[in-house]
Amino acid sequence: MRQGVTLLELLLVLVLSALLLGSSLSILGGLSRAVALGVDRWDRMEAVRTVWVTLERELRPGRPGIDWQVDPDGTLHLRAFRGFARACGAPDAAGSVPVAWRGERLPVPDRDSLVVLGGDGTWRPALLTRWREAEVGCRAGAGEREGWMAWYPAAAEEVVLARGFESGRYVIGDGAFRYARGGAGRQPLTPTVFATGSGFGAASGGLRVHLHPHPAGRSWGGVAESEPRSSVWGEAASPGSVRFSILVGEEY
Repeated sequence: MRQGVTLLELLLVLVLSALLLGSSLSILGGLSRAVALGVDRWDRMEAVRTVWVTLERELRPGRPGIDWQVDPDGTLHLRAFRGFARACGAPDAAGSVPVAWRGERLPVPDRDSLVVLGGDGTWRPALLTRWREAEVGCRAGAGEREGWMAWYPAAAEEVVLARGFESGRYVIGDGAFRYARGGAGRQPLTPTVFATGSGFGAASGGLRVHLHPHPAGRSWGGVAESEPRSSVWGEAASPGSVRFSILVGEEY
């Protein structure tokens, strides 16, 4: 019986092992690039969707030129609707009004502003100065939270309703869709996937949004991917009529 291996057999085993290892690394490299490309495409899809859904939600309750407008530099300023308070009694000695609040979050003093509807049918702007959740006898319905609410200037007449807003601004900058409130910095709401040329612009009765969801110069394995582009048009001729549709684009 022969024992051991010859030098030729050993060399053959080493060559075959090297070939198998090279093939495995090539396959793994291809899978890694495919996964990275898939993640990148998902990021771009989600970024476009985030811009679309956010603007549709924020602009629908507002009025163009009054509740939101676009600066020449592409900054979208708005007072975003956050909820409304139904007054259910007379103010207390401190000027706080018992209300039932319904909205996407609770009111935040010194951050939110109000538009208050008086008994005379007139809307007046005000700054929210107090909110304290408590049972105030409003017989709150589903989704409502009771509490005491005060604002400046204080109401001098019967109050019927107050609409709450948060003032902020949206911009597409440094490759991402960003939001800033008051004097705070711009916080990114999406990954940095938007190329130069993306941004907001004013249009007759609406808002034009240019989205180029592909970072300039990005490539996979040394081969640059084609750059998908889309133009999204938002129209807001009257409150509640915001519509967005992709006019030009390709699947990605």
